[in-house]
Amino acid sequence: MRVKKNLTIIPKLRLNLFSFFATFLFILFLIFLINVNILPTKYLILVIALLLVINILGIVLVNLKKKVLKIIGVVILILSIILSGIGSYYLFYTNNFLNESFNSVKKTVSTYYIVTSSDNKYSKKSDIKGKVYYYKNSANIKNVLKVVKEDLNVKTSSYDDVTSMIQDVVNKKIDFMLIDKSSYNIILDLDNNISKKELKVVYEFDIEKYENKKEDSKDAFNILISGKDFAGLTDYNAIVTVNTNTHEILLTSIPRDYYMEIAGQNGKKDSLSHLFIYDEKTLEKTLENFFDIDIDYVINIKADGLVKLVDAVDGITYCSDQAFTTTHALILNDYNDSGKQKLYVKKGCQELNGIETLTVARERNAFVGRDRMRQKNAQKIIIAIFDKMKSANLFANYNNILDALGDSYSTNIPKKVITDIAKDTIDGAEWEFITQSVDGSDKWDADIAILNDKGYAMIPNTQDVVNATNKINEVLEKK
Repeated sequence: MRVKKNLTIIPKLRLNLFSFFATFLFILFLIFLINVNILPTKYLILVIALLLVINILGIVLVNLKKKVLKIIGVVILILSIILSGIGSYYLFYTNNFLNESFNSVKKTVSTYYIVTSSDNKYSKKSDIKGKVYYYKNSANIKNVLKVVKEDLNVKTSSYDDVTSMIQDVVNKKIDFMLIDKSSYNIILDLDNNISKKELKVVYEFDIEKYENKKEDSKDAFNILISGKDFAGLTDYNAIVTVNTNTHEILLTSIPRDYYMEIAGQNGKKDSLSHLFIYDEKTLEKTLENFFDIDIDYVINIKADGLVKLVDAVDGITYCSDQAFTTTHALILNDYNDSGKQKLYVKKGCQELNGIETLTVARERNAFVGRDRMRQKNAQKIIIAIFDKMKSANLFANYNNILDALGDSYSTNIPKKVITDIAKDTIDGAEWEFITQSVDGSDKWDADIAILNDKGYAMIPNTQDVVNATNKINEVLEKK
């Protein structure tokens, strides 16, 4: 009799452990669901209530005497375990993504060079002696100088003009200059008077910068989108105005060669794309002054990240008003398009993969309006990606999409802003996209600050700027 009693206890113990496991997973799912905070309250209550009822029903049934009811209870608990387990997995992944991408600290990594004349014998880090020169308005320069002085034990001195500094290295008036990788590559591409063959990189190092993000959240706000190419040149600039009350998103595109006064540079002017040489705040403040608005958040989009994201969502639908063949090749991280495959785009709608999307986004020389058309294409691509990411069939590719998103940008947008937008979208909000662009006249002999010389810029149309500012404020102020 004692053996029979023990055999009866074992199945009950297994069922109790089974019930405990189902309850544990339900509680785990509940914790993740609350932490992620993307479900509207009505759906949150519904999901919790449904799983709670399933769990309670399953636990009650497995503890009844009838075998049929026990079996039904086990089936119900298995269903609960599957739902809670799958839900916990995706919520855990989502929560990690949100915490890493929209946490309280923004991390950026920049590469710096110490460069000398190609005629010099210096070739390695230990050859760097004496004094290293730098451009005084370079981004993050104080932190960079601190690292240089500690690492190389050298003295430093500044230049007011970056091109003069480069020319003095070429002419061997100074031995070493400190310059960030983007500025080095882009300035030498822009300045026909200096060749990379005349210079060589002696030492290369990375600097990490940490910035506390904004934690406030508003119903309406402006986001500066800065799309950078392989070398760090800002090819696409837009102010995105979001009103979460009216569910309007206004995209205001700004040509990359738009000519404006640089914030904090004593009246100097340059095209927008050349502001990469300064601190990120300079770009932000310059646009704030120019449009007389506040920019609440900034998002920097990377070229390779765009490719990964579009591929992760299985491509986008792009519609063109004209047929054209791109002058850029279907390549990544390279400016050399010669001898490589170009992309033919037909008039009408077509599906594009990641590298095709990037190639269209980069294109300007195939159009009469050049950069004006590129801005419009970039607007179409942003909207197409947003529309594709809302579709339900992306669930199976969820992890890949989050991974691609994490690699595609850096931002100071706080987590709450993103979760609030997600809540509204899940709740059925229909976001209305409105687009506008500012235009201007071509000027081929504008004073270009970065080159300390004449060059091309687009002189803003004053009325376009006024109209754009008025529209931004109109969207912001709607209730």
